[in-house]
Amino acid sequence: MTSSSSRPPSERSDEAATATGWREPRTRLSAPERRHQLLAVAGSLFAEHGYHGLSMEQLADAAGVSKPVLYQHFPSKRDLYLGLLRDAVREMEAQVTRALEGSRDNKARVHEAIHAYFDFLEDQRFKLVFGTVELADADVRAEVDGANRRMADVVGGLIAADAGLDHDRARFLARAVQAIATEGARFWLEHGALDRDEAVRLLARLSWRGLGSFRPDEEAPEGADARPASPSESEA
Repeated sequence: MTSSSSRPPSERSDEAATATGWREPRTRLSAPERRHQLLAVAGSLFAEHGYHGLSMEQLADAAGVSKPVLYQHFPSKRDLYLGLLRDAVREMEAQVTRALEGSRDNKARVHEAIHAYFDFLEDQRFKLVFGTVELADADVRAEVDGANRRMADVVGGLIAADAGLDHDRARFLARAVQAIATEGARFWLEHGALDRDEAVRLLARLSWRGLGSFRPDEEAPEGADARPASPSESEA
């Protein structure tokens, strides 16, 4: 039997490409363009095969580059994965931030922020951020947690201003809204029983009605009798 190491490089490349299912054409690119291309290819393959299901040789061949070229940009598979994850969380933050900055109406902001999470579903890197089994890795966990903290700070600031809550309470509620958005989006991705727009509308309605109960004009003064007034009391 002929060993893989004795076969011509072209044959070994064909075998690696078959394992991943596709291969990028070989073209000359600038260093930033090459890095972007490598991350795009890796995003598709990691999302499909998982971190442990791929080798650097397979990644290089699918990208249409040699292993030395791949190692010039990313010294290890872990570095490549972390680079991809960093780009993914930055894009997720950018989408949510744009949604929050697109309106001054907080009800619309809630809807658009949740819509942004569903938009991120279309990004092949969604699984790396919200479904990765690599979260046991301290650096991976730090990237994901860092993004969640930064977004919670932004959303918490809006909640604090709208509901008159202190920082800790507003930030706590912001993380709860994040959980509604991310878990709802993940459940919808897996099951898809509802129309996407309907799923976004339901989650936004749930979140807004919950947050609305904390607005100053929705609450009775602390210590006040919250029971409805009787007709005779109303007439008095």
